[in-house]
Amino acid sequence: MNKFRVLNSGFDKGFQMDFENGVTVSVQFGDLTHSDKGQTTAEVAVYRNDEWYIADIDDLVLVSRGSEVMNYCSPDVVAWIMDRARKIK
Repeated sequence: MNKFRVLNSGFDKGFQMDFENGVTVSVQFGDLTHSDKGQTTAEVAVYRNDEWYIADIDDLVLVSRGSEVMNYCSPDVVAWIMDRARKIK
């Protein structure tokens, strides 16, 4: 399986990447996302199998229910999320 995937069909626009720890970061900015369609923000999801994570004050935390996304993330926030995601143990 590819570690990088581009999504560009229908309403899906964005990319996903898998880290060595098994965590996937999905960055989406299509029409039906919580973003400004990629002009300045994107919707981000972080997950590993059935575990989903969201941003807290200074780290990513496991959430009790799945399919959580982080809305309207700027490029700096997306980079911060990716850095934290790759460090999840």
